[in-house]
Amino acid sequence: MLPLQGISVLDLTQAMAGPMAGQILGDMGADVIKVEPMGGEHFRPQLGGAWVPSLNRNKRGLAVDLTSEGGKQVMWRLVQKADVFMEAFVPGVITKLGFGYPAVSAVNPGLVYLSISGYGQTGPYRGRGGYDPCIQAETGIMEATGDLDGPPARVGTAPIDQGTGTYGALGVAVALLARHRTGRGQHIDLALYDVGVQLMSHWITNYGRTGEDPRRMGMSHTLLVPLRTFATQTQPLYVACTQDAFWLKLLEAVGLSRLKSDPRFKTNTDRVANRAELEPLLEAAFAAETCETLLGRLIPAGVPCAPVKSVSDMLHDPHAIARQSFVAMDYPGLGKVMSANNPLRLSDSPVEVRRLGPQLGEHTREILREVGYRDGEIEALARSHAVRLHDGETVTS
Repeated sequence: MLPLQGISVLDLTQAMAGPMAGQILGDMGADVIKVEPMGGEHFRPQLGGAWVPSLNRNKRGLAVDLTSEGGKQVMWRLVQKADVFMEAFVPGVITKLGFGYPAVSAVNPGLVYLSISGYGQTGPYRGRGGYDPCIQAETGIMEATGDLDGPPARVGTAPIDQGTGTYGALGVAVALLARHRTGRGQHIDLALYDVGVQLMSHWITNYGRTGEDPRRMGMSHTLLVPLRTFATQTQPLYVACTQDAFWLKLLEAVGLSRLKSDPRFKTNTDRVANRAELEPLLEAAFAAETCETLLGRLIPAGVPCAPVKSVSDMLHDPHAIARQSFVAMDYPGLGKVMSANNPLRLSDSPVEVRRLGPQLGEHTREILREVGYRDGEIEALARSHAVRLHDGETVTS
């Protein structure tokens, strides 16, 4: 039995953060209904049509017009039976549609209600739409990222969206646990902005102690030396000497044992102060070897290090394959769709792909039957454009 089996989730979110949260809940066994507008979520065309399949596995699909009276009636029936309601509109939009937290909690007091937004339900920026790169810019991440003395740079993935999705699933799970104890649901206000701030946690601590903003260091690190990428004769190699003990082992591995007694480099504080003298020596030592040779010395010595790989390299890595770190799904009309697997490995409740990401309206009829609609009523809703049935389903006149 999966941990969230028996939990019903209405997922009205789009793009990345909310769908990822819903996917995590679905992976854990919840019955997640992806609720989309009649034309589908606005990210459906992305990745050549593979966006929704890659972020919405283990969900069922319902297409409904929440501005129509019939669509509202459908949603109210679903709300009465749901355990979780997830939305990611700009604050105020869901209330105008009639499904804000006060309204739905009055009908279903045990409902856990997750609101994901760019800047949260309160504060002067609450009305703004929020996107990962914008939050990177506003929370100091972009300013801290980039080449030494170069311009700010965006992180090459979507850490805030992904972090928000993870926190969203965690918040729902914790609120469900609280409900088990109290019988009451609650409203979770989750902002991408707050997640971005959280990602800068150690720099916030550093500023509180020193009054200094982080300096862009490229592949190096402001506080630790050496912690950066080095060129080798083959591929780049990243090394993280987070302790002085690693430093001594690194020197042996790269043939620089003579530096062990050099007072300029004895401690990390010394190495940070004398970075300009040290790094050229290290660069020359790394450049004289292949990445494979260095890994053969550094890994047995326990020095944290890793070759710098591309996505394609990673997907062919024997460790990623052994860990089943990604999944490949055959999706109608698209063929093979690859996506990251759920990283949780539960000994008694293994995660697997039980459902492909839903096609638009794929389960509309099935879901409406479950809340008491007869086929004639469902088809009447479809004819009035309150709901959308799956392409190819027949609607009688």
